[in-house]
Formats: sequence, C-alpha cells, structure tokens
Amino acid sequence: ALYGLNSKNEENSGAGAAAYVNGEVITNAAFHQVLESTIEEYRQRLGGQLDERLLAQFEIPQNTLDEMVRYKLLAQQATRLGFRVTDQELADFIRKAPAFQRDGQFDPALYKKAVPNRGLEEKRIRESMLIRRMQMYLARRVQVPADMLDREYGLKETKANLSFARIDMKALAGKPTPSRGDIDATLKATPAEGIKAYYDGHQRDFTSPAAVYLRQIRVGVPFQASPEKKAEAKKKIDAIAAEVTPANFEAMARKHSDDEFAKKGGVAGWVNRGTLEKEMDEAIGKLQPGEVSKPVTTGFGYYLLQVKETRPESTKPLDAVREDIARELWKEKHATEFANKKKAEWEKKLAEGKSIEAELKAASIEVKKTGPFSVGQGYIPQVGQVDEINDALFTLTKAKPVGPKLYPNGTDFYFIKLESLETPKNSDLEANRESVATSLETSLQTTFLKKWIESLKDGAAIRIEAKFEPARGGNPFSQQ
Repeated sequence: ALYGLNSKNEENSGAGAAAYVNGEVITNAAFHQVLESTIEEYRQRLGGQLDERLLAQFEIPQNTLDEMVRYKLLAQQATRLGFRVTDQELADFIRKAPAFQRDGQFDPALYKKAVPNRGLEEKRIRESMLIRRMQMYLARRVQVPADMLDREYGLKETKANLSFARIDMKALAGKPTPSRGDIDATLKATPAEGIKAYYDGHQRDFTSPAAVYLRQIRVGVPFQASPEKKAEAKKKIDAIAAEVTPANFEAMARKHSDDEFAKKGGVAGWVNRGTLEKEMDEAIGKLQPGEVSKPVTTGFGYYLLQVKETRPESTKPLDAVREDIARELWKEKHATEFANKKKAEWEKKLAEGKSIEAELKAASIEVKKTGPFSVGQGYIPQVGQVDEINDALFTLTKAKPVGPKLYPNGTDFYFIKLESLETPKNSDLEANRESVATSLETSLQTTFLKKWIESLKDGAAIRIEAKFEPARGGNPFSQQ
C-alpha cells in the first residue's frame, strides 16, 4: 500500500515525465521499464546482436514511447466507457503468468525479483487488461453483412493478369539542345521577374558548396567490435596522434592509415562541407589550413584530419547565369509540349479501343506483365496502389481489354491491357463461407480499431517531453 501511494505521488507530481496524454503523465520510470523490456526482446530476436546503430535504425526508444502513448489513450477511453478490472482479476492474471510460476505454483519471491518496480508493472498490466477487454467488446460488434461477404469474396478470388507499361512522358522528348536563336527568343519572351523567380528557386544549381582539401589517417573499428577491440584501436590512434605533425602527416598516413587513401599519403582530395559524418565535419570546422585535428571518434573508427586548403561557398550572380536559365526554361517548355502532344496522340487511339503497344516498342518502352493477382487486394504487382487503375479493372473485358486512357501515378503514366480474368464460382463461396466470413470479420475489426485509435490520437492533447538524440557514450538516446 505504501509503495502504491509513493508511485501515485510520483505520477501526479509529473517529475521526470516522458510524455503527457490528456494531462495524464507517462513517467520516465515507466518508460524506461518498458523500454528495457523491449530492448531485451529485440536482443533475443537478433541473437544478441543489438548495438547502438541498430537501436537508432529501428528507432526503438521513439517507437516504444509512441506505443505507450497509444496504450494510454486506449486505457483512458476504456475507463470513460465504464470498463473495469478489479484487484482480484489483476491478481489472478499475475498469479497465472508463466514467468512467475515455480513447480506449477505462483511464487511471490520470483515475482518480486523479476519485477523490481511492481507498482508501475501492475498499472501497466491493468491498463493492458482494460484495453483487451474493450477491444474484444468492440470487435464482437463488427459483423459482416451477407452482401458484403459475397462482394468481398468475389473481389478477393477474382484473378487478373495485366500487360502494362510505365511511361515517363517528358523523358520521351530526349535531351535536345537549344540553338542560339532559341536561347535569345526565350530570354526575350520571359519577363525579368520570371528569370529571377527561376534563379531564386534553383539557388543550389548555381552554388558551389564550401569545401576543404583533406588528408586523413584512419584506424578502423569493425562493426560490432568488442570493447577490447575498440580500446585497442583507441590506443593506436592516440599513439599516432602523439607523433604526427603537419610536416610528417603524409608519411604517417602512408605508414599507419588503414583506408584507401593511405597510399596517397592520406589525401582524400576536395570534400564538400556537410557530406562527412557530423563528428568529422565539426572537427574540420575548427581547423586552420595545415593544422592537424585531435583524434575524432566516428561510427567507422578513429581519425586524424588535416586541412590543406579551404574553399568558401560561392553563388554565381544572376547576370552570369541568365543564358543558363533561358536554356533550362526552353528545355522544360520543349519537354512539356512534346509530352502533351504525345499523350494526346496516344490517348486518342486508346479511346478508340486500339492498343499502343507498337508505339511503345518504337519508343523503347517495355511492356511487362503483372502475372495473376487478386483484384481485391488493391495493390497491382510492379505498379503499386493506383486507384484509377483499380477502378478501370472492373470496366475491362475480353472484348475491350485496353484501358481507354493513360493513368497517372506521380509524374509517370501507365498503359494497361487486360490479358486474362478468372472469376470464382458460387459453389466455391458456399464451400468456404465460414472461413471467408471469419477472415473478413477479422480484417474489418482490425481496420475499425486502427481507425478508431487514429481518431483518439487526433482529438487528444499529447505532449512529448523526451528528446531522442544519438549519444556518444554507447547509449542510443538521451533524455533532455
């Protein structure tokens, strides 16, 4: 009882909060307890091969907190709807948990040892039971009407096979080169503000980034290296750092560096600022030409860096690139006009029920086949989920197999042609009605619950206090 009181006081105080959900706190203590459990699960799945890089790659801390926020929302909603889990039900659940059994009986000592923070764990279990009870209640109320079952089964079991081609209309124009007259005409026809707008919107095209002429000495650390290997590499780079000078850097690189630049005296050449790892870029920013850095620690090993020369960022003035801009504007106009003309030409044939496969072949555009797929899955193999194409499938027949238009998907267009269509028999549905109904019901329940959780999140007041950053000391995140 005292423990529970202290846990509640800590929660209400908000001290060490990882997040707030509708005013209710998720404490750092609760977050870390769940996080440690989650990390251990990942470690077991990966056979113990879990390091800082994988933690960052999987975003385990962030995803763990996101999941806790979703659970908190569901638990709050379950409470509002009147669902309850009694102390007796909670105790029975814990006593039956296999992790706390010894010789077929609940062992209180084992429970205390396995769960050091029982107040937080029991609250988490109670919330989990509440959520499960509410979800089961709601799921049982999702039922499948008979007409929906017939329709969904028909969609699922109807198999289509398409011919298709992905068409980049602007690429068909090729890469024509404007003449002197084309450039002059474009400059004359384009208002000054149009030239300026293009210049402002394409600054990067006219900018040379800051760069350094770099030399480096590297002592690599293998991926997933043991602490002993890392210590050995650190000792080696420190020893090199004690001897290296601006004058002997080239010789030391030839002798000690273990990368591809060693034979060239460590010369990596001109390197744009911001393209290297953060630690290296920061170290370079502190160096004057000729100076040698202190050892720099990165995910690939240890480095000593020497900047021989620097080059500042520079942007060409507008007057120096007016003709370049006119050239690009002409190319864009030419490609757009060509694409519009070719699209209109091909769609005219398609609207007449004619195929354009010969034209596609002449333009070196490959026509492929999807292979048989379920019409109801919404995803077309090698094409993706394109609603217009999905809708068009129901209008294609053996007599009229060609799609009557080109279907847009992003910046591309698709030509489609029905090769085959297999529809299920009514007898197949009757023979599998029960399993089909169960599968569809489960799918609908999952979709309903997912949408419902999203709506709860959209209407909630959520504030995340935890800040996740890559940490240098082996910890994949830090609480700021």
